[in-house]
Amino acid sequence: MRNTARTRMTLAVATAALITLGAEAATANAAPAAADPAPAPAAPAALVLPVADAVSPIPTATPIDAQTDINNALNQAGNEFMLAATVGTMAGGVVGLVAGCAIGAVVGMIGGCIPGLGIGAAVGPILGGVIVGVPAGLAALGQAYATLHAAGEISAPLPAMP
Repeated sequence: MRNTARTRMTLAVATAALITLGAEAATANAAPAAADPAPAPAAPAALVLPVADAVSPIPTATPIDAQTDINNALNQAGNEFMLAATVGTMAGGVVGLVAGCAIGAVVGMIGGCIPGLGIGAAVGPILGGVIVGVPAGLAALGQAYATLHAAGEISAPLPAMP
């Protein structure tokens, strides 16, 4: 019986980890689109019409809104943290109920399984949310920092105020 409870707890934790990883993959930024494998063939010179006065303007660089990028990165990190914390809370609740009942029955307190259920239901979700949510939140913040730093939006010095 003891090995069965341990197996169930292991499966519950593994399931929570897989759900978290799936959620991370679903909320991650999409990869950039791949370039065309072969360039389009050029038109023959006889088919190209001469353009005398038409000069295409040089494209200007779009301004970078660093604050919006920072807000978006923090929102993404917050979403990933909350998703992981929610999954950890649900898994911790299930594991806490099962483990609390098993411990209560083994210890043989008054009522056996029932007091253990209460304690497990109170402590399990808290521990599950912390154990799963905090590492995911730290990883998401690290990813956000690395992205913003690579774009030069965090490490750039602030302009002097006039």
